[in-house]
Amino acid sequence: MPILNLTDATLFYDRAGERGPRVLMVQGAGAVGEGWRGVVDRLAGTHQLAWHDNRGVGKSLPLRGPVSVEAMAKDSLAVLDQLGWADAHLVGHSLGGLIVQELARLAPGRVRSLALVSTTGRGRDVVLNMPLAGLGASIRMSFGADRSRWLALGELSMSAAARARLGEEELVALLKRSFCEDFVRMPAIVRAQTAALWAHTRPDFAPLQAIPTLILTGQDDHTVHTKLSDDLKAALPQAKLVRMPGEGHGVILTELDAVSKTLAEHIADAEGQRLTRGGEA
Repeated sequence: MPILNLTDATLFYDRAGERGPRVLMVQGAGAVGEGWRGVVDRLAGTHQLAWHDNRGVGKSLPLRGPVSVEAMAKDSLAVLDQLGWADAHLVGHSLGGLIVQELARLAPGRVRSLALVSTTGRGRDVVLNMPLAGLGASIRMSFGADRSRWLALGELSMSAAARARLGEEELVALLKRSFCEDFVRMPAIVRAQTAALWAHTRPDFAPLQAIPTLILTGQDDHTVHTKLSDDLKAALPQAKLVRMPGEGHGVILTELDAVSKTLAEHIADAEGQRLTRGGEA
């Protein structure tokens, strides 16, 4: 099991794929790196992929330091160092989208492109703009037996069509594979990540302006309001904005073919732009 020991955290990471563009994938609040498995299985034949559990989540224990967007961005940068990757395409989902943006601020020369999925440019906006449907599901996730809480998380994360396709048994199993243990009971690490979202208030978008960027959102996201993607697009005018009709926050779990295809096309476009500018392949 690959482990990276840092001064204030221990990180579990993994990788797949032997050829093609290098891609680091970063997860959201309470989610484990294994939540990328469906995308990994579709891209590993043509990309070099890496992912990790954020500090304090899943197998990334013990946690000895703070939980902040900047600290998690530095963790992701440390994973790149551990892999020996001078640069990579960065893909972040939800909180992970904020983390990869922060990494790009810390080390823009190490970022070939950004893919910002179901996310925002300012963490606090997630809390301030949650859709009413999401608030209702969040409340239901706070009461009752574990199964009913996981089903409420499914309602918060996925469209009705996606939940119907999966069925309740597979839905709960998928969520349990993708999130940390006891996620629906809001363990301390999830509360700390939520606090990190709230503390993220004044992002500087200037260092990101020259980076090829994809913004990908489900049109019916009940967690991160899809209108926040418009705000992100306004801050990053070079970005391409893609909305998936009828899809929710968890598109990386439910729309695997479409998400993987969109990511692959974005990465290929960014590689092409780099060659046009005379950069290294």
